[in-house]
Amino acid sequence: MKTTNLTTPSLNALNFIKKLKNRPYGNIKIKCDFNGLKYELLLLTKETTNNIKIVRLLAVWRKKSEKWFLKQFKITLKGTRLWLNNNVIKTPDRLLFMISVKNKYIGHIGLFRFNFNNHNCEIDNIVRGEKNYKGIMGNAIAHMMVWGKKNLLLKKYTLQTASDNKKALTLYKRLGFYESKRTPLVYIKRDNIGEWIKTPKNYQKKIKRYNISMTQ
Repeated sequence: MKTTNLTTPSLNALNFIKKLKNRPYGNIKIKCDFNGLKYELLLLTKETTNNIKIVRLLAVWRKKSEKWFLKQFKITLKGTRLWLNNNVIKTPDRLLFMISVKNKYIGHIGLFRFNFNNHNCEIDNIVRGEKNYKGIMGNAIAHMMVWGKKNLLLKKYTLQTASDNKKALTLYKRLGFYESKRTPLVYIKRDNIGEWIKTPKNYQKKIKRYNISMTQ
């Protein structure tokens, strides 16, 4: 795939990412291998907002993994489709890949918040949809990171996870990430929406969760 120069936070760089998401679904793929198992990472593009199979899977997977997200809310197909359209496809600096093993989707991973000056971005939205295929999530992330360095000129990656998500922490450490910052969180609920937010000053209760920032 043709690369572009992302040395400055220019409109050209954002337009390049936009063009990727305007291509036909399946046009942008990362071919991967995990202990002899061939699989692909398929970039979600504009046309996938009308793919009910994909939208339904995104909704089901979000529900299964919602406790690890900073915000919890009622999940619907309509809301998921809007999220895919507005928060992924139309968000200038966000890419999301479906993990496809023998034409079966098993999860998704992504890239977000590109810093074009420093050639880095955040690994984002890592969700395992199927429990099988042990070890494949880490392998998929590693392949995506190599693709990002080759095609988007990235040099460094960061990510965020919850302090009580032990499996995720183990996985990220195995990939070479280390903790760079931890932010204490408190859970609040209003209007049927739950959210983990940064603890206010002089917070006296026991901290139950931290947001862990990691870098490589």
